[in-house]
Amino acid sequence: MTAVISYAFIKPRWRKVLADLWGNKLRTLLVVLSIAVGVFAVGMVYSAYLMFERDLDASWRSAAPASASLYADPFDQELVDSVRSLRGVKEAEGRRNVDLRVRTAGGEWGQMFLTAIPDYSRQKVNIIKSQTGAWPPGDGDVLLERSSLAELGVATGGSIQVETSTGRKRTLKVTGTVYDPSQIPSMFSGRSYGYINMDTLEKLDEERRLDQVNFVVDPRVLKGKETAPIEAVGRRAWSKLEQGDTTVFWLQVNKPGEHQLQSIINALIMLLTVLGVLSLLLGTFLLVNTVSAILTQQVRQVGIMKAIGARRDQILRMYLAMVGVYGVLALVVAAPLGALAASAVTGFMAQVFNFDFGGLELPPKVLLLEAAAAVGVPVLAAVWPVWRGTGITVREAISDYGIGSATGKGRLDRWVDRLLEKLQSLSRPILLSLRNTFRKKWRLALTLLTLTVAGTVFMSVFTVRSSLYSTLDDALDYFQYDISVGFTENYRAARIEHEVLSVPGVKAAESWGFTSGRILQSERKEAEDDASKNVFILAPPVGTKMIQPKIIEGRWLVPEDESALVVNTETLKDSPQLTVGSPAVVKIGTRKLKFTVVGIAKGTLTGPLAYAPYPWFTAAVQEAGGARSVQIAAQSVNPREQTELGRKLEEHLKKNNLRVQNVDITWEQKQRIRSQFDILTVFLLIMAILLAIVGALGLMGTMGINVLERTREIGIMRAIGASSSAIGRIFIVEALCIGVLSWLLGLLLALPVAALLSYQVGVMFLQSPLTFSFSFLGVGIWLVLAALLSVAASLIPARNAARLSVREVLGYE
Repeated sequence: MTAVISYAFIKPRWRKVLADLWGNKLRTLLVVLSIAVGVFAVGMVYSAYLMFERDLDASWRSAAPASASLYADPFDQELVDSVRSLRGVKEAEGRRNVDLRVRTAGGEWGQMFLTAIPDYSRQKVNIIKSQTGAWPPGDGDVLLERSSLAELGVATGGSIQVETSTGRKRTLKVTGTVYDPSQIPSMFSGRSYGYINMDTLEKLDEERRLDQVNFVVDPRVLKGKETAPIEAVGRRAWSKLEQGDTTVFWLQVNKPGEHQLQSIINALIMLLTVLGVLSLLLGTFLLVNTVSAILTQQVRQVGIMKAIGARRDQILRMYLAMVGVYGVLALVVAAPLGALAASAVTGFMAQVFNFDFGGLELPPKVLLLEAAAAVGVPVLAAVWPVWRGTGITVREAISDYGIGSATGKGRLDRWVDRLLEKLQSLSRPILLSLRNTFRKKWRLALTLLTLTVAGTVFMSVFTVRSSLYSTLDDALDYFQYDISVGFTENYRAARIEHEVLSVPGVKAAESWGFTSGRILQSERKEAEDDASKNVFILAPPVGTKMIQPKIIEGRWLVPEDESALVVNTETLKDSPQLTVGSPAVVKIGTRKLKFTVVGIAKGTLTGPLAYAPYPWFTAAVQEAGGARSVQIAAQSVNPREQTELGRKLEEHLKKNNLRVQNVDITWEQKQRIRSQFDILTVFLLIMAILLAIVGALGLMGTMGINVLERTREIGIMRAIGASSSAIGRIFIVEALCIGVLSWLLGLLLALPVAALLSYQVGVMFLQSPLTFSFSFLGVGIWLVLAALLSVAASLIPARNAARLSVREVLGYE
C-alpha cells in the first residue's frame, strides 16, 4: 500500500521512465549489459594497473635492487671491493652462480641456477628474503626460490638431486624457501633457482670464488630514469674487473626505480586499456541505437506530451534520465565484477612475474572513472539522438503512422533491389530477410560497427599470435642446430668434436669460439669510457652449416677473411657508427682487436651478436684451435629424442672430463618462449571476446527493435497463413546476414589493423617489429563465431516474433 502511495506522488514523466524501463525488460537488460561490459573492462584494467603499480613497486624496492650487474669469470672479493671504491658507486656485493642440471619431480632433468652468497646476514643489494624454513642455508643445504617450487615439485624437508659440471651427482637438502624479487621468474627463464652458502660450492666441484658483482649507483649521479649514468659507471667497473685479469661477459643495466619486467607489464596494460575503451564505445553505440529506436517508436507519445504542455527540455531530461538509469544499473553490475576480475588478474600476474600480491583494492578514483564511463559517456552519447527525436512538432507526431511505414529508395536500396532480382530462385522468406537487412541503414551501420570492430580485433589478435610465432621461428631458424653445449673453459675443438660424434644419434657437430667484448669508438685509451654495452662474439667455421644468417647489407664471412666481422642489427642499436667497410675496435679482456665490418645480419631475439672467422679469431685471443661451445645437429627430428640426446651428450662429455656449463635444446627454448607469448595473446583474446559479447548484445537489441517495428507486417503474414517457424526463420536469416556482412567488413579491416598491431606489439615487447604473418585460422574461427553469435542473438527476438498472434497485432499501437 505504501509503495502504491509513493508511486502516485511520482511525477507522470518519471512514471513513464519507470514504465519504459520495466515494461521492456529484455531491452533494458541488453542495454545494461552492453554498457556494463565496457565499464567492467575499463574498471578491471584500471584497477589491475593500480594494483600492479602498488605491488610490483613495493616488491622491487624491498629488494634494494642493483643499478647494474656484471657477470664474469671467477674472481676474488678484492675486485668487489675495488668496484665499491669507484666514483659514483654507493654499494657493491659479489656472489657466485653455478649453472647445473637438476632432477625434477617427474624424473626429467632440467636446468638450475644455484647462487652462493658470502654473508646472508649482511645483504645490501638484491636482497633475498626468507619465506619458510631455515635461514641462512647450512652446509649442503639449499633454499629454493618460490617461483621454482612448482617446477621442481619438492617441499621443505625434501631433497633435490643435482649433477655438477664434472658429472657427479649430489643431493642437497631443501631446508626452506626464499623470495628473490630481482630474479627473472622460472616461467620466463626456464630455470629453477636455489641459494646455498659458500661452503657448499666445494661439494659441487666449484671454486670458492665469485663471478657476479651487483652494484648500486649513488643517487646523486642519476638523472631521473636515464640509464646512461649507470652505463658509464658500469663501463668503469668492467675495466676494473678486466684489470684484475678477469674476462667479463655481460653488463646488465636496470632502469632506476623500475622492475626489470615493468616495460612488458606496462605494454600489456596499455593494449588492454585500448581494448577496454573499445568495449565501452561499442556498448555506447548500442545505447544510441536503442534510444533512437525508442524515440522513433514513441513519436506519438512525444507529440501527446507536447500537446498537453510539455516543453522540449523537459522531455529531453526525461529520456536522458532513462539513459542515466541504464548507466547506474550497469555500474551496479560492473563495478564489483571489475574489482574481482582485477584482483584475479593481478593475483595471476603476481604468480607469473613473481611479485607479492597486496590483496583486493577498489580506490575511489576507479569508482569515479567507472561512474563516468557508466553514466557520463552514455548520457553524452544520447544527447544528439534525444535532441533530434524530441524536436518533432505536434502535427508531425500526430500524423505519424508508425515506424517502418516508409521505405527509402536511395542508391543502396536500388542496388539491393537489383541484386535480389537476380536471386529469385531463393525462397520468399529468405529474400524478405535479405531485403529487411538494409531497411534501417543507420541502425544497420551501428550494429555492423560493433560486430565489425569485434571481428577485426579478434582476427588481429590471432594474427599477432601468428606473427609472434613467425618471429620466433625466424629467430630460431637463424640457428640450424638442435642442441648447443657450452663449456666452463676453453677446450681443443678436435677433442670436443671427437667426443660428441661418438655419441649415437649425432648427425653433425661444429665447435665455435665464443667470448664477450665491447665495441670502442676508436683505439684511444679514453675511448673505453664511451664503449658500447657488451656484445657476444661468435667464431664459427667459415663454411658453417649450423647458422643461416640473413644478410641485409654486405656479405657473410669467406675462407680468406682474417680480421673480418659481421654484426647483427641488435649490435647497431648501441653502435650505430658501424657500417659495411668501416673499422670496428673490440675490447676483449685487456686486448683491443681491430676488425673491418664486412656484413650486417638481421638480429631477432638474439641480443647483440658479432661473427668473426674461427681460425683468425681464436688465434687473436690466444685460444687457437680451441672452443667454448659446440653446436650439434641430431639425426632424429623428434623433440623428445633430441632432449634425450642432449642428456646423453652431457653425461658423456662430463665422464670424459669436459666441464659442461649448459646444454640448450632448441625446441625446448622455442616452447618456453611460445608459452611467454601465449600470456600476451590470451589476455588480448579475452578482451576480444568481450568485444564480441558487446557485438552480440547489439545485434540482439537490433533484432528486438526490428520485431517491434514489424509487428503489423508479422500480423499480415500471419493472416495470409505464414507459420511460426517461417516467421522465426526470417529474423534468424536476417541476423545471419548481418553477421556474415560484419565478417566481410572485419576481414577487410583486419589486414591493416593486424599489421599495425603486430608492429606495435613487436616494438613494445621485443624492441623490433614482428615478422608479419596473417592468420587465416583466425579468419575461419571468427566466421564460425560470427554465425553462431548471430543465430544466438536472434533466437529470442525470433521466438517473440513467432509467438505473436493476429489478435495481438491488431491491438498493437
